[in-house]
Amino acid sequence: MKNSLILLALLMLTSVYAQDNCSKFYATREGQKLTIHQYDKRERLEIIAKYKVKEIENSGDQNIITIDMDLTDGRNNDHIISSSFKARCSGNTTRLDPESFIAPGILGQYDGMQYSITGDDISIPNDLDINQELPNASVHMSVNGGIMNINTTIAMSDRKVIAKEEITTPAGTFDCYVITYTNTVTMGIRKTFQSTQWISEGVGMVKEETRKPNGRLVTRSILHQIN
Repeated sequence: MKNSLILLALLMLTSVYAQDNCSKFYATREGQKLTIHQYDKRERLEIIAKYKVKEIENSGDQNIITIDMDLTDGRNNDHIISSSFKARCSGNTTRLDPESFIAPGILGQYDGMQYSITGDDISIPNDLDINQELPNASVHMSVNGGIMNINTTIAMSDRKVIAKEEITTPAGTFDCYVITYTNTVTMGIRKTFQSTQWISEGVGMVKEETRKPNGRLVTRSILHQIN
């Protein structure tokens, strides 16, 4: 279950960063750094996620944005994962490939095994309106363990813009669109979570809450610093 929670954290946190010349809702320049604090159900600091926009490349009709990521255990300051992922921005939409959701630190435990990663991109358009429905997204990882296969799937469904709100965090005060969606994690057993995400133009995710179907908090993520 620990790995599925890290995957869920990556899925949420990596869905909010790109560059502004074709996308409005993302970090805006090379070298920009963002720090997100993720808290557990008891409001204890669980993960510190640091992101840096490393490079922006123009390739044909799209921009390819490379983002460095570093996750640290918020309880004991132990390092969890260092990685990077890419976002692709073209036209009016920014997308992340399914492979971007899986960090090498997680795949390292399957060293020497055959695995595949498939799914549907996370995408978000520049123009958002209240009641707008957004495309579903998913990632599926299958590992051939020899005796048995190991399968993990995370699906984001029912994505919808429900409101506009002003949110204040340690990083400042931001005007945000509020997006809700359902996260379904299947890793041996199937678990469903309800997520609410607040995103701001030029920044990305400012706040996110994930709850069980009964409303109990699972995680809360807050933009702690931006520079």
